[in-house]
Amino acid sequence: MSMHETWGPMHNTEDELPDNGPLAARNGPVADLSVVIPCLNAADVLPRQLDALVSQEWNGSWNVIVADNGSTDETTAIARSYEPRLPSLRVVDASDRRGRQYACNAGARVAGKAIVFIDADDEIAPGYIAAVGEALAEHPIVAARIDDATLNHGWILDGRSSVQSADLQHGLGFLPFGSGGTLGVQNPVFADLGGFADDMDYAEDVDFCWRAQLAGVPIYFVADAVVRYRYRPSLRSMFRQHRNFGRASALLYRTYRDRGMPGRATRAGLNDWWGLTKSFVLIRSRADAARWSRRLGRGVGRIQGSIRYRVWYP
Repeated sequence: MSMHETWGPMHNTEDELPDNGPLAARNGPVADLSVVIPCLNAADVLPRQLDALVSQEWNGSWNVIVADNGSTDETTAIARSYEPRLPSLRVVDASDRRGRQYACNAGARVAGKAIVFIDADDEIAPGYIAAVGEALAEHPIVAARIDDATLNHGWILDGRSSVQSADLQHGLGFLPFGSGGTLGVQNPVFADLGGFADDMDYAEDVDFCWRAQLAGVPIYFVADAVVRYRYRPSLRSMFRQHRNFGRASALLYRTYRDRGMPGRATRAGLNDWWGLTKSFVLIRSRADAARWSRRLGRGVGRIQGSIRYRVWYP
């Protein structure tokens, strides 16, 4: 019997999770849904996301958990300033170890019957909580739709192909996945799968989605739930983001090659580097430079990951 068949849909028929239930060591009524926001020095972007949450409406009970990963700016103060408008808001200390996955797991430990992960620098659209909440009543894991046009413009947006705008992402030639800031999951499912893996830096969302599907738990795409995604605002941050993902791709390959994830041929890697060399002299705009920086970051990251994780994934 698959794990999905074992759990079945989540129905809001209990006021409390059992005392020995997953991640439920607390007293009193348990929210139907908890919105977990992992944060690290997000003072400049968090207010927009919290403002979006203030305007949400849903018939179910829900709360907001800001999981602070050790911010040194005003992130926690700003979060607490929203308590009058979000009375159920809670700030938890997730600073024992750096990493988005640790902050998400810390927030999940005090979450309700279902968990929705969103990122501080994005913005959920109106109706998001209702759409995701209703979907999670019937599906163990869901992923929202990404809108990359609202918060980005000009050269930052030029040359990009929209991802997760009509379905789950299908990169890396293996199983589909949803971006971490768009995922929702029933709490017992999250606990049974072990949460986000501690050793899976940067691709913890891909790893979680793949582990779920390999365990027989499908991921449902919720087109009516929209996340307005914010791209990195500088060439340096774009390079760093794509380098991290390239490095994480090598770790994913080491982890899942025996389960069917395909590798990358040496020729493909050489072609990428040759293309980078030729295209460098053709850079004429910031959009061209952004595209080149992202490609360079992925290439550098795959080489670094191949060395770090002792696999060949060029």
